[in-house]
Amino acid sequence: MQLGITLALLRHPYTRLEPFATADAWPHEPGALVVWRLEAAARQRAELERVLERPPTLPLAVVLPPADEIGPAVPLIEELPGVRPRIVLPTKRLATAERLRYLLAQIPPNMPRSLVDHLRYRALLPTPRVREEVARILELSPTTRSISALSRRMYTSRRTLGRVFAGAGLPTPSHWLQFGRLMHVVAQIQNSGQTPINRIALRAAYPDGFTMSNQMKRLLGVRPSDVREWLGWEWVVESWIRHEAHRGGIDPNRYRLN
Repeated sequence: MQLGITLALLRHPYTRLEPFATADAWPHEPGALVVWRLEAAARQRAELERVLERPPTLPLAVVLPPADEIGPAVPLIEELPGVRPRIVLPTKRLATAERLRYLLAQIPPNMPRSLVDHLRYRALLPTPRVREEVARILELSPTTRSISALSRRMYTSRRTLGRVFAGAGLPTPSHWLQFGRLMHVVAQIQNSGQTPINRIALRAAYPDGFTMSNQMKRLLGVRPSDVREWLGWEWVVESWIRHEAHRGGIDPNRYRLN
């Protein structure tokens, strides 16, 4: 990051960091990353408030100060669990556009858990039972093709599983299964370089790239080409949430969707 800049955006085409002022509006386009360099709590409180209110489509990268300068930033570091950074860098030397672009596209070490944490933050998983069922579906989704097979692997019936989600005003188990499969595909696309989409589709057990692209558009509202161009996964999850609400799979009267 440039000297003196503590709050910035990285967005398509991911070639430079753009200074961001606390009075600026958050970007609406997909695939952006907020980058926040910590220096001193006394003069960065306004930045903290802005970072806390950022839209759920925007992941956050935090850049820590050097060890010998960390004292003034300690109050901000204590706030980090609440601001939910996706990326934490130990030094500003690593906060280059190239490095941040690479990290933005990386698959989380535990994708199902990252998805559950995001959905829980969005208040879409209201009970421990629902959280457990969603986590298990997402864990099984890369290797499970049908809701019947899913029910068997979860040692429950389709009807029982369906009642859990219907009672919570959430999408059906089959939609969660396809969401999990497609989010796995999203991660593969962003980390595969220029691997043909058709090859990625076959690896994910879709008959071809055309079928996978159509299902992705129908369920997530995006195409593989979109995912390859705009990095990160949070904006894709938010697109899915909007599509499910539009189809009636999520009750907007029960959940905060903005």
